[in-house]
Amino acid sequence: VAKKLKMGRKKSDKSARSEEQEDKVNESYQPTGNFQSDFVELCKEMKMYRPPPVFLRPKRPSSPIQNEQQTQAPTNRKAKEDKKASMAQQMVEPEEETPEEKAVIEQLGFKPKTFTVKYYLDLMKPCVHIDLENPDKPDTVSEVHAKNWKLELPMLKTLSRCFEKLNRLHTIVFWRVAASAEVIAELAELLRQLDSVRCLSLEANGHVTDENYADLIRVDSNLTKLQLRFNQITDAGAARISEQLSGLRDPPSKLVSLDLSSNCVQDGGATALAQALRTNRTLIHLSLSNNRVSDRGATALAESCSRFYLTHEETVERRRLLSTAAERRTGLSPESCQSRPSSSAVTPPPSRRGATDRPVSVRSGQEKLGRTGGTGKTPGKGKKDDKAKPEEKAKNKAQKEDSKAKGKGAQASEKDSKSSAATLKSGKGKGGNNSSSSGGGRVKVSTPLQLDQEESQPPDSDHPLLERVDTAYAPGYLLVPGNHVLALLNLSRNQITDKGVLQWKTAISYQLAYMSKQKVNGTGLMKLLLQGNPFSTESESYRILQQAMSSRDPVGSSSNTSGNVDQ
Repeated sequence: VAKKLKMGRKKSDKSARSEEQEDKVNESYQPTGNFQSDFVELCKEMKMYRPPPVFLRPKRPSSPIQNEQQTQAPTNRKAKEDKKASMAQQMVEPEEETPEEKAVIEQLGFKPKTFTVKYYLDLMKPCVHIDLENPDKPDTVSEVHAKNWKLELPMLKTLSRCFEKLNRLHTIVFWRVAASAEVIAELAELLRQLDSVRCLSLEANGHVTDENYADLIRVDSNLTKLQLRFNQITDAGAARISEQLSGLRDPPSKLVSLDLSSNCVQDGGATALAQALRTNRTLIHLSLSNNRVSDRGATALAESCSRFYLTHEETVERRRLLSTAAERRTGLSPESCQSRPSSSAVTPPPSRRGATDRPVSVRSGQEKLGRTGGTGKTPGKGKKDDKAKPEEKAKNKAQKEDSKAKGKGAQASEKDSKSSAATLKSGKGKGGNNSSSSGGGRVKVSTPLQLDQEESQPPDSDHPLLERVDTAYAPGYLLVPGNHVLALLNLSRNQITDKGVLQWKTAISYQLAYMSKQKVNGTGLMKLLLQGNPFSTESESYRILQQAMSSRDPVGSSSNTSGNVDQ
């Protein structure tokens, strides 16, 4: 019996311990905002017992000018800054000196403070670098950098849980992480949840079969800066990105800077991006350097920055926007216009208009005359009617004058209706495009040229399709000015020849002439990088383009000694 009791106690103890372990397993770790501790604990929860270490990202030493400004600052402020700098330095430097550092100290004779010494293989190990806005507060992480290690879905989910409590995180950098299409899709979903992240750098990632980088800048993304260098992006990936950059989306893209340098983009991808720039009014910086863009892609980009003809889809969208603006001015909606009865049901025929529009006094007088047989007297009231005879005569005289005036108005309306009908018939005979809406509304009869002249003065709007149309240059077509928001375009180290330079010279000349006459939303192209392309730097087109761009470059000098447009 005693043995059975002992066995029962052991079983009960084992069951209690197993329940406690299950409770511990079921309890998931809740992030606190301290990235370093949260990352370690969440990696342990995901059964990753050797997670990459987390370091504070080293910063450049301050310049002598900044040191002089700090000496002139108040003592209290200087003491706080010195304390923060010392704490940051302590986090960067290890407590114990490595053998490599000791060897360097022996050679130099002092301990370096502006750099650290590490074994070259340590630089290849996976690690995470972070930036803190305030070194005193570990929850003020502003940037996260992960380099040289494969990023898989479990690790990305762990990072996403750490990012949930980082309200000041605005930059994420992934360098050579070999992210797959599934990881990129999960990263796009993560960016949708992180409202504070504005900058993403995913570089040296290698080729991805789906090339779904466009998911990173979807409608619900808050990114303003995207860097996709060294990712082997082809025309297919560039076309998908251009679809997300199109200004016809609602709401439009928020991206301000896009870097696609050092990829495999050719003329097809450049043409797709140029198509997006026709309607995009948020992108300021675009880099296509070190790609395979030739004259055809350069010409498409030049047209999007100067002027272009609207396509069928763009023309339909423009007409829809114009009709919406007209409805807002008149206060009528399409539903109300379609629900109204036709004009024939509201307005009576001309032959009956005079009778129906008469005043009540005229109709009552006529009925009274009809009942009395035309004498104006009622039966059984002889003397009283005789006494009121002068008043009735004056009243009947006024009624006759009113009826004559109404009759003349009816005849005039009949003539007007006949003349308008004849005009419509003659217009149809000449081939005029006369039509009416389904709701019975009247449509102005006009030729395509007159329609273009009417649309040349659209309502005040920032929409790119509602720009002023140049009908004098191309009658019957919608020729609109191009993109004036794009300020920096990098086309260096491509395959652009003298033909592409000529197109850009024409585009910049037109843009400058248009901006001198019309007020536009934007600064126009202020910097164009074309160095490293196989064109002659001594050509006349390049010289004119160089002079035009040097006067607009806010950073470069007016003189160009190296022969490049960007200097």
